[in-house]
Amino acid sequence: MLRALSARLPPELVALTRSHLAISRPLSTSAAPASTAPAAQPGKTFYATTPIFYVNADPHIGHLHSTLLADVYSRHARLRDPQRGAIMCTGTDEHGLKIQRVAEAKGTSPKELCDSVSERFRELARAANIDHQVFIRTTESRHRRAVEHVWRELEKRGHIYKSSYAGWYAVSDEAYYPESQVAEVIDEKSGEKYMASTETGTRVEWMEEENYKFRLSAFREPLLEWLMSKPHPVQPPSRTGALVSSLTHPSSTDLNDLSISRPSARLSWGIPVPDDPQHTIYVWIDALVNYLTAAGYPWKGGEAFERGQVWPPDLQVVGKDIIRFHALYLPAVLLALDLPLPKHLLTHGHWTMDKFKMSKSRGNVANPFEAMKLWGVDAMRMYLMRVGGNSASDADYSATEIERFYRKDLAGQMGNLLNRVTTKKLLKKLPSPELLWTPPTQVEKEDETLIKLLEELPATFDRHLASFEVHRAIAAVFDALAESNRHVQLLSPWLATASPSSVHRALFFGSETLRLAGTLLQPFMPDKSAQLLDMLGVDPARRTWRDCEVGKGGERVPRPGKAHLWPAVAAPEAVVAP
Repeated sequence: MLRALSARLPPELVALTRSHLAISRPLSTSAAPASTAPAAQPGKTFYATTPIFYVNADPHIGHLHSTLLADVYSRHARLRDPQRGAIMCTGTDEHGLKIQRVAEAKGTSPKELCDSVSERFRELARAANIDHQVFIRTTESRHRRAVEHVWRELEKRGHIYKSSYAGWYAVSDEAYYPESQVAEVIDEKSGEKYMASTETGTRVEWMEEENYKFRLSAFREPLLEWLMSKPHPVQPPSRTGALVSSLTHPSSTDLNDLSISRPSARLSWGIPVPDDPQHTIYVWIDALVNYLTAAGYPWKGGEAFERGQVWPPDLQVVGKDIIRFHALYLPAVLLALDLPLPKHLLTHGHWTMDKFKMSKSRGNVANPFEAMKLWGVDAMRMYLMRVGGNSASDADYSATEIERFYRKDLAGQMGNLLNRVTTKKLLKKLPSPELLWTPPTQVEKEDETLIKLLEELPATFDRHLASFEVHRAIAAVFDALAESNRHVQLLSPWLATASPSSVHRALFFGSETLRLAGTLLQPFMPDKSAQLLDMLGVDPARRTWRDCEVGKGGERVPRPGKAHLWPAVAAPEAVVAP
């Protein structure tokens, strides 16, 4: 499949799908865990995107969160179907007035500023073990070609016209705001009065200028129809409701025609309007095309598009503050171009710190590099997805809570169970080694709760991910780990009086719980999952989705290393829980 795909797509888009070794024949005739995820389009590569990040400042924990969500879903797609290609795209947004002004203030050129900060985002992806196939920069020539092609197509189809704009513009957001979305605010420190966006709180400026406009209003009905379709393309559903309510309000201006250019005399750092160098393409139109650029647009002859190999995105991850751009502007442009719309738009909340919104002025911005250095990459991946996996709400970043999660959940549940079932002293109590991976012939009452959790775990895990409740998927795994620890404690196989049956059941179900947890959590903690499964002695060929059944892990000899799965971390005094 990859060979056929590579013949049709640019080299950088060939999915780096990891192929697993041949799957062993099941030990029984029971079916593999059923998927609750939507059926994949035949031949369609899974395509996930992050927002491209603005390079006016270094990356923070929110950028890492967005990137992790796309990474987890891409890895999960490969786990569910190793033969299916999966492409993840991330990158940087590098044009606009904000970049132009920041560069001027720093005494450098916009390109030098972009090169420096964009590299920091690449470094973050490498540090966090993000398995992306495409890193797009809007200053690349391939992207400029795509943007110019989009502009000419829209113009040719009659969707662009020349007009003028008079209203409020937020340089910080690179966004236009109607009168209904701005209000006067007073600076708490200086007492200065100024106008700001009621949506983002950023300062706005009054702008009057000639520009080009896109006929956004012409797509009101198809946009509303798309937004209200089932299953909801915008997730979580609560944000769909809020968006539709706003759009259908009598005074709504959200779907007024959109200004899509700026005079080049005011904005020179951007892509010039084709055939009119007096105007520069609006940075958001420029930025939104990146998802098409990364998919190979404009397609030569349309072959990749017609066969549905990459476009449309299966998942687009964005913060809740940029819903309007991705749920209205991008779909409208795609409708105007007669291109398919994204399948799912996952809009997540923001990160706060100790209940306050993160901001440089407040001095409470979490540094993702430092956090990963202290707690470890996979521990931070797990924490951000566990605490920030409920996209319907904001998440609070707390060093104390990270320490608690590491100590109680990762080390206390997963690490503790691993230590118990790989202890040589206990393993020697098994009447024969194969009992470690062989189900007991007799199920006792003490086993019933755990067996039910383990049998349902893969489907439960998959269902939560399919409904974009990432936190619940992780919670389901830890519920099974907690029950397994309780089960081991109940049977107490270390006691001299423990029966052979108790030893067998405690070690078998404990080992199976860890094997299932390690297999399912591979998209979340790739390195630690590999270490966990290695310590259990699970064959690399037995780490696939089809192996996620109780008793289907195959032969194994535990080989715990000297290093603990979750070693003690010397956390700073300020973050140690009392």
